[in-house]
Amino acid sequence: MAGLSGALTVLAAHAAGAAKIFLSEPNAARRRRIEKLGVPVTTIDPTQSSLASSITRETFEGLGCDAAIECAGNPRAISDCLSAVRPQGTVVLIGLTNSKVEISPFDLIVRDIRLQGSLCYPTSLWPRVFSMIESGRLPVDQLVDAVISLDELVDKGFEPLLDPSGTKMKILVDLNA
Repeated sequence: MAGLSGALTVLAAHAAGAAKIFLSEPNAARRRRIEKLGVPVTTIDPTQSSLASSITRETFEGLGCDAAIECAGNPRAISDCLSAVRPQGTVVLIGLTNSKVEISPFDLIVRDIRLQGSLCYPTSLWPRVFSMIESGRLPVDQLVDAVISLDELVDKGFEPLLDPSGTKMKILVDLNA
């Protein structure tokens, strides 16, 4: 999904050299925003077409993608990621959810799928990330929508970010303003 985590994942995949990048996002405004980042990405509306079918049409011999990263904590998106990866592919879950997700152990075993959770990133990666940002290879500034003061937090911060049809990705709060 194309929230901040999804958008950063698209940028990081591109910076890391991914040959093809797919993004599943039901919000048309957010799909357009991702398409304007200047990164080659195929956006898919999962409410209009099957994510797995869309990806198999676009991948070598219809096998699916090497890896899928689920960023929303959405049970359907988790299932879609599992369906979209090739045999011996990897699915990483970073979106938090308490919802139950139906997973077929048979499918995981037969297709030899690796399913992994990830809560944080080790601080040892930070210098590399800072270097990528500094060089322009990871243009995170494109995702910052506004810098607001603390007294604007609710109306200019939380409300725009929680708007289900909105396009906002990141709003920074200047504690000194």
